[in-house]
Amino acid sequence: MMYRPLLFLLSFYLLSVVGCKKSEDNDPVSGMSILFSDNNHAVRGKVSYDYTLDNCGNINLITGVKESDGNYSELKLTLLHNGALAKAQYFKQNSSNNGHYFAPHLQAEKSFQISDFKYDKSGGHLSFSFKGKVYKGSGQDDERILTGNVDLTAIEYVPCKGLIIYVMTENPSFNFFSMYSSAGTLTSDLGTANQYTQYAYNVYSNAGQYMSLRLDSDISELVNKEIVFDDSNEKLGVKYWEYQGPFMLAESYGYIDHNWKRFQTRGKITGIHRTFGERSVEPYYQGLIMMDILNESRVVKENVEIPFYVKSLK
Repeated sequence: MMYRPLLFLLSFYLLSVVGCKKSEDNDPVSGMSILFSDNNHAVRGKVSYDYTLDNCGNINLITGVKESDGNYSELKLTLLHNGALAKAQYFKQNSSNNGHYFAPHLQAEKSFQISDFKYDKSGGHLSFSFKGKVYKGSGQDDERILTGNVDLTAIEYVPCKGLIIYVMTENPSFNFFSMYSSAGTLTSDLGTANQYTQYAYNVYSNAGQYMSLRLDSDISELVNKEIVFDDSNEKLGVKYWEYQGPFMLAESYGYIDHNWKRFQTRGKITGIHRTFGERSVEPYYQGLIMMDILNESRVVKENVEIPFYVKSLK
């Protein structure tokens, strides 16, 4: 009767496997995309929500944790492919500090720092550390210090289909890393002999910058053409602003108001050509802006180079 020892061994093996699985499920660290502490308190517990996605140049990470005392915490981080921070948002529920906390909108790196960033897009491996402050409400009277790290081996990647305008400078003397964009057409001098259609691409950076690329023809009609511009031409060129107001904690991409300083620009747009593959699964156009940025006729940035990628609006 040899089957009894075999049956015993098989039962022992199954119990061992179940025991290991149960232990893994109870591990408060496994399953957390973002391992973090809140005001020096390690946030650990049941992972209620976990999300990772790389899409259209943004790496989005979310981890929601319910601790043993019933408190729920959720941390959201959005980074760009070069490690620049776009957003940091934190939600604390069922505690005396209940509420939503934010790093400054459009200027997240003023209070929140990313270090040791490494990302292998082809393999999906992402790692970095972070430390910074997030704020509650409309002021800086209620703040929390968050620290932590990320070490993931399989970031979900979804090809970009919605490319509008993408900007990522390479020269550290002038950085512009796009994080939100819009585009559209506008008919000016409607009903007059001077009527014309303007093609506008508008983009915000992660560092409180706003740029609007204005063209008098669709980008598909400007391939291999060089466009010279300055601020006196309303039909085409590059308009540029920088945010100089107080911290914005509410996420808003509205009217450019008195907190935004307008600079003058002059230069050229060149190297326009049709391409596809790296930025979007649909064809798009690549070009280069080369310009000076001026403040009341005084040059503050010279020979700025801004590569851009846009879709046709036709």
